[in-house]
Amino acid sequence: MSSDDQEVRQAVDRLLLEQGLYTPLELLLAEGRLLFADYERWRAGEVEWLDELLFGDPDQSRELLQQARGYAEALGLVAETLHYHPWGREGERLLRFSPQGTFDRLFHTRYCKPADQPQLDLFMDATGTSLVNGILAALGGRDYVEAERLLQGLFDSDPGNRQLGALEQLVTASGRLQGPLEDSAAELAWLRRELAPLAVDLLGVAARDYLAPFWRRLEQALEGQPFDPRRPDLHASYLALRRENWTRVLILVEAEVEWRAQPPLLHRHARACSRLQRPEQALADWCLLCWRFPDQAEAIGREAEPLWRACWDEFCGLEPELAEPAFPAWLLLRHPGLHARLERTGALAGLDPPEAFQLCGELASPTAAALPGEALIERRRRLREQDPALFTHYLRRFGGG
Repeated sequence: MSSDDQEVRQAVDRLLLEQGLYTPLELLLAEGRLLFADYERWRAGEVEWLDELLFGDPDQSRELLQQARGYAEALGLVAETLHYHPWGREGERLLRFSPQGTFDRLFHTRYCKPADQPQLDLFMDATGTSLVNGILAALGGRDYVEAERLLQGLFDSDPGNRQLGALEQLVTASGRLQGPLEDSAAELAWLRRELAPLAVDLLGVAARDYLAPFWRRLEQALEGQPFDPRRPDLHASYLALRRENWTRVLILVEAEVEWRAQPPLLHRHARACSRLQRPEQALADWCLLCWRFPDQAEAIGREAEPLWRACWDEFCGLEPELAEPAFPAWLLLRHPGLHARLERTGALAGLDPPEAFQLCGELASPTAAALPGEALIERRRRLREQDPALFTHYLRRFGGG
């Protein structure tokens, strides 16, 4: 099995674990092939073909979906045809993903575990089941008028339905999108503590589509307000992150003059760069977090790309132990050639890395063996003085000859 096949299988496994099914749309989003903001434009009817907005070579995206389909079929998952409508207009034409028929069918087929559908009819009659499913579909499709109509039908036909109260909260919340926003802090607290958990519980993955307009409304209200470290989430960049508009996150973060001096903004910038296929810049952000804010470096193990998360886990188990600021330098020992890649892309420009980082970059370089003996010895001596534990790990990996 190739490494590419293994990565695709792991990605599908993650979706099955998190969502209980595999959907091509979610795979493209998770793998950074598609931006949620572009998906929103497609669902809003602003673009005809979604495949034209994919990152990179479309043939690679097609191969990704083909590999995922093969793995899903090998797992014995059940294929189901998906249909996407323009948001808020369920009765209109179906949206197309690609003018190429096979690519379009790939995208519009999801794979579920056998008997994956919830057995709501065990708890309510068939009419109630149909209305609940219709309300959930309408909310996910941002068709608030239809959701209101179906909710009234549920009140009339099944007033004792156990989901009625929660559904009413989601439907009535949509009315706030049309009104003024008077208290941004209170709105954010309500979104995070009440609406978002409720939406996730009822809508599952469709909660992202339902909640995006609420995040956008608050983002617009905070537009132009400077970052306040005492209230880090009351900044437009946080709301852009919640709705996965990664390009917007970069713009809003970089608009702050001293953004690299604020850990939350560094986090957001790193995550956005990762999703926008700028891995070197994302890694440079994580390096800076280690150097300037070592007490927050553990975020790498949660938020960085899978490769760096795995490296962080390995780093945390090293013996002798290394302090958090040494993680970037240790990475250069773990991945020879990484320093040259960071330098070549300009990701380190203006960051003023510590001397130990530069020394590890030089000593781990494939060209280190060509250094004159005295120069090599001098670099090793300086690394030993800078960080004896790091020097020990260098010797273990590259030898003492």
